[in-house]
Amino acid sequence: MSQRSIICLLLLGVLLSAPVLVIAQESTEEPPLAQSGLSIHVVQRNETLFRIALEYNTTVDELVTLNGLTDATRIDVGQRLLVPNNSVVSDIPQTHIVQPGETLSSIAETYGVSMEALSEQNGIVDANAIYGGQELIITPIDDSSTLSTTPLPTGEPVVIVAGDDNLPTVSGNIHIVGQGETLFRIATGYGLTTQELAQANGITDPTVIFAGQQLIIPNLPESQISAIDLPAPIASLNVRPLTFIEGETGVIQLTTETGASVAGTFLGRDLGIISLEGNTQHVVMVGVPVFTEAGIYTVDLTVSATDGTQTTFAFNVRVVSGGYGSQNLDVTDENLTAPAVQDNELSLMSGLTSAVTLNRSWEGLFSIPAAAAMNAQYGTLRSYNGGPISAYHSGADFAAAPGTPILASASGTVVLADALNIRGNTIVIDHGWGIYTAYAHQTTLDVSLGDFVTVGQMIGTAGSTGRVTGPHLHWEVWVNGVPVNPITWTQEVFPS
Repeated sequence: MSQRSIICLLLLGVLLSAPVLVIAQESTEEPPLAQSGLSIHVVQRNETLFRIALEYNTTVDELVTLNGLTDATRIDVGQRLLVPNNSVVSDIPQTHIVQPGETLSSIAETYGVSMEALSEQNGIVDANAIYGGQELIITPIDDSSTLSTTPLPTGEPVVIVAGDDNLPTVSGNIHIVGQGETLFRIATGYGLTTQELAQANGITDPTVIFAGQQLIIPNLPESQISAIDLPAPIASLNVRPLTFIEGETGVIQLTTETGASVAGTFLGRDLGIISLEGNTQHVVMVGVPVFTEAGIYTVDLTVSATDGTQTTFAFNVRVVSGGYGSQNLDVTDENLTAPAVQDNELSLMSGLTSAVTLNRSWEGLFSIPAAAAMNAQYGTLRSYNGGPISAYHSGADFAAAPGTPILASASGTVVLADALNIRGNTIVIDHGWGIYTAYAHQTTLDVSLGDFVTVGQMIGTAGSTGRVTGPHLHWEVWVNGVPVNPITWTQEVFPS
């Protein structure tokens, strides 16, 4: 069979597989393919549609449309694809954002490069130390055979096929900051809050970004190329945000092919894991303690299937600084600044809030607990009476006058309604899944141990009991025994 016949059959197959938008008219003066800027690429070993798109300065979306493909992740060696006939093939190095569960080996194999070259180009000393959110430069193999193109003969019709307009483009989930752009404007354009975008990129000051800066956009669909090779029975892994922040909340979501029990550790603590949907969907709410040093940390998981098989799996997460400031407070009663008093109360609160109950009582965003201005933010490092820094502000303070109503931020069960040394009259509410809120320094406690309260319900009144410098409400959110930034919970829905 002649080459012309083969190509005609190829185009006929494309024509039958998708609706035709345009059929170019034959011409004897100039090859129609050249007129429309198209040629044919022969798929080589280890190529992906993503990589081919990069080579021709186009998008996965356009290749799918041109060729009537139904599965953008599956192409075959020797398959012929219509591609833009660009005179200059892209030689700009690719970038790959590491996803949790990917390894340097799997990334190298996916892009058809060696681990040694990948390590050298990115300055990687330890192949086991890559982490989610890390950006790797990928230079494709310089092999002219992968750029095999064949122009269509004169007189053959050109078929442009309708396809799926919703596929992500080659740009993946990176935004290059333009001149004059702000973090707020960029976040709004992608349907994010400024804080979500700042968290995903480890930005402590949202007002300081610069033209040319590369930002990770966390809510875009996954790239068309993936190097995740999860061991059975793990089917999928999602970590949000890719970069954890000291003092903030993270979420790990795991799917298993069959029912399984999951256990794990992170930062030296056992993870509280919620298993749903016949024990195939597993959710972990992670609190990152203040004073966690910036660095790369390992999440260790053990998955036990119902047939008795056990699988261990580990991946790395980067933790960045929360950028908290410091202050000195003058406290009249020095007994309340003694390390033993602080440690005892912290131990009590941590133990109480480490229990993980399966019933989730909250929905959506948490509500602000008092109609008052916030006058002290979470995370500020503190010294007392001129001494060394020995603590941090574990919640957010609201300048509520004595007697101001205190409202439950979300529905849940009261697990503490008592007087504490530092927090004074305090209520703690269990919202399920290891999530708790605490309301301190109250004058009156209007609920009792074991009561179920609803969001917005009055639970007490503001005051100045405990270790205070004036009347206010001190409000905390605890995640699996760790106090985290409570304001984040009023701006972001967990888990998503």
